[in-house]
Amino acid sequence: MSRVLLNAENQITNAYRKNVHEAVDVVKKWYQADTVIAHSDGEVILVQTGKKHNPGSTGNESYGNFIKIKHNDGYYTLYAHLKEVYVKKNQKVSRGEKIGYMGDTGNAYGVHLHFEVRNKSDKRIDPEPYLDADLPKEERKILYQAYDNVKKYWLPNVAVGDGDYAGNFGNAIGGIYLDQYRMRVHDMKKGYWLLWVENRNDYAGNLGNDIDGVQIYNVTYRVHLKNGGWLPWVSKVDDTNDGYAGIYGKAIDAIEIK
Repeated sequence: MSRVLLNAENQITNAYRKNVHEAVDVVKKWYQADTVIAHSDGEVILVQTGKKHNPGSTGNESYGNFIKIKHNDGYYTLYAHLKEVYVKKNQKVSRGEKIGYMGDTGNAYGVHLHFEVRNKSDKRIDPEPYLDADLPKEERKILYQAYDNVKKYWLPNVAVGDGDYAGNFGNAIGGIYLDQYRMRVHDMKKGYWLLWVENRNDYAGNLGNDIDGVQIYNVTYRVHLKNGGWLPWVSKVDDTNDGYAGIYGKAIDAIEIK
């Protein structure tokens, strides 16, 4: 059962995408509306009411009627596009308590719940793992690692945004594991882009063949050339010269993601 809907399991209609849609949109199974409940114990710190359907709106207006709760562990949840709001600012709420009813107020295209989870710094994180689970006691880091084609083993994991890199200067890499983001690499030996991978269940690369290009959605990334230096940061994915990190024909020996 859901931790945010009263009567049924969540059906996701729009998934989390970093820097694009930093929330999940959910409905009751079979695309039905439902009562919204508090994910965990906490205090209502922000309420917005009196809003109507307003496509194209921005900022807090885009949320329509919404509720933001600060939980006892310091994390926050936010519930937007509500038709009805049942709580007030500064009100204490308990896990499973009815707080509103989903709607299409604000910048919404159809009735649903826009659900966010924010960490202790009030920064949005992927809420999907917590739709049916407790909020994290510690924020889960997104990890990545590279395969050293010379030493023929996977190098240690590093965390996205920690200012570290995956690689070993001087030794070309032949594969990249990444926890969450959609990614592909260009095989220098074969001369073409390999298949996209979606998560850490698979890696991007062809172990033993050097990589000379990388594309990753929804993050900022850069690569280091073997016997060279760091190339500029890349923050998009397309077919232009700045839509990937790398230079065709020049092996990559490290990658950094932030």
